[in-house]
Amino acid sequence: MMRTLVPLVLAALIQAPAAQAQVVGDPEVIRLMMMDFGLPAEPSTDAAGDPLIDSRIDGTHFSVYFYQCEKTCASIQFSAGFDLDAPMTTEQVNQWNRDKRFGKVYLDETGDPFVEMDIGLAGEGIGRKNFEDALDTWRIVLSDFREFIDW
Repeated sequence: MMRTLVPLVLAALIQAPAAQAQVVGDPEVIRLMMMDFGLPAEPSTDAAGDPLIDSRIDGTHFSVYFYQCEKTCASIQFSAGFDLDAPMTTEQVNQWNRDKRFGKVYLDETGDPFVEMDIGLAGEGIGRKNFEDALDTWRIVLSDFREFIDW
């Protein structure tokens, strides 16, 4: 019994650090975790040459921007823009930003809203469970915002 138990314990110890290392701010790991969550995740780069992922939740397109990337990235930002028939008012933006904890809103030059949510990855990065919770929070933010703007 002891001979059988030792290899199992060693295997568990060897695998644990690999799982932790896998979640540290790596754009490819983030992309794979998004796909595991059931989201499309197309890799690309932004205008500055930083990693970017294009995706959709519940039919709404959004992008994942990566910041302060060297070996890994220090933070990411989910961002979705909405092309409205009539410009959104600053009063509506202020109401959203005042009443909602997650998902800040701003207007582009034509009055179309963008909703964004930032996630820190510095240090140890983000684990799978926390990232899935963040994706679920983002899904709720998008749903609430679509309802808010009657999209």
